Amino acid sequence: MNSGRHILSQFLDLVDRKTLSRLVEGYDAESRVRHFACRQQLVCMFFAQLTWREGLRDIAKSTLADANEQRDWRIWEDLAKGLMRKVMCARFLEMRWP
Repeated sequence: MNSGRHILSQFLDLVDRKTLSRLVEGYDAESRVRHFACRQQLVCMFFAQLTWREGLRDIAKSTLADANEQRDWRIWEDLAKGLMRKVMCARFLEMRWP
C-alpha cells in the first residue's frame, strides 16, 4: 500500500544501491560522463517512463542523451534482469504461500 510516498520513490527503492554501484564499477560507467552519475540517469529514465515521455525534449535533453550515448547499455540490461528476477521470486513466493 502507498504510504504517502511518490511512485518514483517507490520504484527507486527496488534498485539496490550496492547492485547499481557494482554494475557501474564493472562497466567503468562513470569514467566517460563527468557531471551526470548513473543514479541520476536512472532517475531520469524512470521519470521519463512514468510520465509517458516520448523523447528527451522535456528532460535534460543533452545531458541525458550524452549519458545514454556514452555509457554501456549493458548496465541497464543487467539491472533490468536483476529486477525481473526479484519480481519473479516475489511472485513465486506469493503464489506458494498466499
